[in-house]
Amino acid sequence: MRFKMKILILTIATNKYIQFVERLYDNIADNFLKGHDMECLLFTDHDVEASSNVRVSKIEHEDWPMPTLKRYNYFVKEKEYISQFDYCYYFDIDMGIVQEVGDEVLSDLVGTMHPYQTFSPKEQRTYDRNPNSLACVNRGDEGDYYYAGGFNGGSTKEFLKMSEVIADRVTKDLEKDVIALWHDESHMNRYMIDNPPTLSLTPSYCFAEEQMHNPDYPFKPKIVALKKNHSELRT
Repeated sequence: MRFKMKILILTIATNKYIQFVERLYDNIADNFLKGHDMECLLFTDHDVEASSNVRVSKIEHEDWPMPTLKRYNYFVKEKEYISQFDYCYYFDIDMGIVQEVGDEVLSDLVGTMHPYQTFSPKEQRTYDRNPNSLACVNRGDEGDYYYAGGFNGGSTKEFLKMSEVIADRVTKDLEKDVIALWHDESHMNRYMIDNPPTLSLTPSYCFAEEQMHNPDYPFKPKIVALKKNHSELRT
């Protein structure tokens, strides 16, 4: 017997990233965990006419990389609302879902292997190596996988536990004028080394769009990180 779960989708779209919201939300409605009760929480600086299943949390737009670095800080501020759901999943707003994604992603803590760094030896993966950052990963045996920041989630209890730890570490780093190499993704990887995900999804769930027509790439796309002009979007 299949139980219907309450699922919350977390997204952030400030400044020019607002252009991606409608496409991703349409993709989610068509292809993500169909049959469950689905709602969305959108963090944005824009005035948005939201539908009945979308809650808007207003945040200020800050210069890059703050909108991504502080994502877990945003989530913690909405902890009371998020806690009402069984599972929650974060998507980068500039993602697309090209194949149906079902109950295979339901687990306590879900990480997604990076579409490129998965193929690199541990020593060559770009974990943060700065000992002054709480995201630091020492060279050696740490890090079975490198996880992409674009799609992750899990049970609300475990996801909020991770969010609170990362938010605290980001805040403490900023107090020392330290920013981790890959921002929130670096902090997430440090957390997932110490608290291994109960489910590690393949790069099919954070698939680089530029690999779509590469017959030698060993995974097929389900959730796609769209190719875009980062410098244009972040100014």
